[in-house]
Amino acid sequence: MRNADEWFRLMVETGLAPGLRALGLSGTGRHFRVIDSAHVGQISILQSAKSSTYSTRFTLSLSVTATDEWASQLRIRPYTRAAGHTGGGWQERIGNLMLVGAGVPIGDLWWKIEAGKPFANLSAEVLTAVREFGLPAIRDQIRARVH
Repeated sequence: MRNADEWFRLMVETGLAPGLRALGLSGTGRHFRVIDSAHVGQISILQSAKSSTYSTRFTLSLSVTATDEWASQLRIRPYTRAAGHTGGGWQERIGNLMLVGAGVPIGDLWWKIEAGKPFANLSAEVLTAVREFGLPAIRDQIRARVH
């Protein structure tokens, strides 16, 4: 039986990554981006450090950075891409973009995956959050920086 870390990696590779690419992002591993109007919008999948053999939690961090700043940061600190750092610009967690009720954000949102349990519905839920809240927020931030 696979442990939670292996199950999480499988979900990212077979559920989230193809879904994010279908939404127009490019990338591999846990970092996906869209480039528009001299800006890079990025979605990073962050796994909790507190995983067990049976379950792990994860969330999404979104960011927007000017492409020239992005390239400069990668030259100076090549490890920033792997760590999901924006090097400046806008950054927010997905739960703070998801509004409920009278426009109140959900707040710090973490999903939980359990080893051995089906994850198709979980992947679909995460991709819906990206489509409905994440990508619109990234596009709004890019538009705000262009004008």
